[in-house]
Amino acid sequence: MSRLSYPQPGDILKDTQGQIYQLGEQLGQGSQGAVFSTMDPKLLAKICISQKSHEIELTRDRFKVLCLRNLKIQSLILPRAVLEEPHLGYLMDRVEGGISLAHLVYPPNSQNLQNQTDIDTWYQSTGGLRRRLRICAELARTFAQIHQAGLCYVDLSLQNVLISSDSQKINIQLIDPDNLIVPGTSLAQVLGTPWFIAPELLTDDRLPDYASDRWSLAVMIYYVLVLNHPFMGDQVMEGEPELEDAALEGKLPFIDSSKDRQNASSYGLPRNKVLTTKLQRLFAQTFDQGIYDRWGRPSAEDWLELLEEAADKTALCIKCNGTSYLSGTRQAKFICDWCGQANTRPIEIGFFPADPLIQDLEEEEKKVLIRSRSPHRLVLDRGQRYLPIRLIGEDKQSTGYAAQYGTTRNQNNELRYGLKNLTQQTWYWNGENSRKIPCKPNEYLWLFDGLVILFPDSQIRAKIRKNY
Repeated sequence: MSRLSYPQPGDILKDTQGQIYQLGEQLGQGSQGAVFSTMDPKLLAKICISQKSHEIELTRDRFKVLCLRNLKIQSLILPRAVLEEPHLGYLMDRVEGGISLAHLVYPPNSQNLQNQTDIDTWYQSTGGLRRRLRICAELARTFAQIHQAGLCYVDLSLQNVLISSDSQKINIQLIDPDNLIVPGTSLAQVLGTPWFIAPELLTDDRLPDYASDRWSLAVMIYYVLVLNHPFMGDQVMEGEPELEDAALEGKLPFIDSSKDRQNASSYGLPRNKVLTTKLQRLFAQTFDQGIYDRWGRPSAEDWLELLEEAADKTALCIKCNGTSYLSGTRQAKFICDWCGQANTRPIEIGFFPADPLIQDLEEEEKKVLIRSRSPHRLVLDRGQRYLPIRLIGEDKQSTGYAAQYGTTRNQNNELRYGLKNLTQQTWYWNGENSRKIPCKPNEYLWLFDGLVILFPDSQIRAKIRKNY
């Protein structure tokens, strides 16, 4: 029978291919194991310290499969090598400059934040609303890729998602893949991390699957955006410990439930400040209906689409550098939700289906039809300077860019705003007398109010809204 040896800094370990590693300091420890640095500055060692004896070899085999499997998921840190007896664990890439996602949820020295203004200031200093939406979108993209590969992540937590310490960056790394499973199997060593575990795993003796992963993902997104758990209402936070168990088991309503306000919360940021109407509907779909209809919970792809859509229509304030949703109503000013500053309204691009039948309509009929289609809007500012290719292509999960936004000055020292075509196709725009004027690859297309851009081989056209 295999027995595990608990390592110490300085110990020499061997992987299944005979490679030797020397442990450095212990960096952390959880319920399943400890993480050590190694003499190789690019590698960390995860050592399992708690394992049922009859599952040790099964777990080692699972690590070997993950090590060999060619999963093209850039944000998922997988084992690089598997350790040999008497240790159980693996070597993984070290993420430089990574900090846990908890840094976007829990302010440091929170006792020093005396009022809502202090919290808002901290929120902006860590990247604000737009960065949180983008990070949540990247997490949803990673979960979509994991599910498309036929796997479940199972153990989502704030500590298992690493982000950059640079408040301008949105890249993530999902670490600790110990519990990646094929859904329906019993190989996962845990049901998840407390507060993120789906209710049915706590009450119905079920195994983790895609539906439970969807729950955990929604809890995480809500947490990061609102700064509160979706079931920790006032009565739970101020009541007996048993109420927390009841809340996590889904026996108390969602704190934002429109049907039952008994678990309402005065904690967290105002929902209309950080959540679009569509995002609020997805949360209700998960935490209201999703208690009973597990497979009706929104998928990772659903979250990805609406999170990117929400981030696209955030605008940057020149005073506090905060980002907030830009109203769809055309007006001269954009008022920051965080500090109340009146800003010049930024340039927007609306994306519409290129319906040839629209050309046969009267002008007023065209406007009605366009308005009814709720175009996807992209705000352009110094923090959002790229046009994602997903907005003009068929692949809505694509992460490339179609154009770059920039400014220059003409001979009269007047600012000109333009998009540089980064694709290999020639675009067209509407000139005088309905002429189509080309914009070739790497050329600039200068922006003015009412400009319509036509993209070849695409069913999408774009219209510029510019108030100045």
